[in-house]
Amino acid sequence: MALRTYIQTTRRAGMAVVSGVGRLATLAGGSAMAAGLFTDAGTLPAILTTIAAGLGGAFLSPCLQLAHPLKKPVVFTIYLAPHTLLVSNLVTELAWDATEGRLVQGGVAVLWTAGVWWLRPGQLAKRVAKWPEPVVETDDTEGDQDATGAEVEVAVELPDDPAGRWWALNAAKKDGVAEGTRVIAVRAIEDRRRVAVALAAIEKGEPVPDIKMKRLSALMNVPEQLLEIEPIPGHGAGVAMLLIGPKPEAAPAADEDVWAEIGRSALPGVTLTEINEYDMSKELSP
Repeated sequence: MALRTYIQTTRRAGMAVVSGVGRLATLAGGSAMAAGLFTDAGTLPAILTTIAAGLGGAFLSPCLQLAHPLKKPVVFTIYLAPHTLLVSNLVTELAWDATEGRLVQGGVAVLWTAGVWWLRPGQLAKRVAKWPEPVVETDDTEGDQDATGAEVEVAVELPDDPAGRWWALNAAKKDGVAEGTRVIAVRAIEDRRRVAVALAAIEKGEPVPDIKMKRLSALMNVPEQLLEIEPIPGHGAGVAMLLIGPKPEAAPAADEDVWAEIGRSALPGVTLTEINEYDMSKELSP
């Protein structure tokens, strides 16, 4: 016999045994209620047996215990409903001895036996326990959806150029060194020795926020003395210029300016009219 055939045969035999036990339990419960209509001798043992069988079957069944937490209340309710109704009717038989009571109890016994025989709550509960697990939107899922939405929104607003994108993601982010700013232009100046970055406030009508050079230096990994913020001539405070690179050295003063300064200090009243240059190396040579 093949292994698969053996497993299927064993499974079918097990299901048949479980089904047979359930049928016998249904007949035993109906018989206990029917006997309780005439005598109380076996009613209390039947109550205790029903409670033990119900709780034992519910809490010892792997199928029921492995059900999804959201399905367990439904599964246990279905499984224990016949036991609960059976115990309730048996207790009523002990407490209500009137003729009309016996009629009601007898009707409940008939309906209980027929309903349990037809519905088979034990197997129904196990089928419900094996249903696909419900999809639950947890807080983490909602948070991920919100984060995804935020990422999409940010991605739409990010500039296309790499410099502007880097600035938006690192410097202009919330609580960043230049929050509330954006890059509008980047140019190399002074024979490409420096880079000029034109910044603007995101909110129209607002000035460019103060940018702490020390924080910006740490963020860009550039020495602080190579960073400088200046206003843009001809524009308001809503824009500013970030200069990155060494400052240009001061150009030598023109001869006219040098001699004008000498004249003011050493030769007051003397006006420079002409400048002649010639090589004095021969005269100075020994």
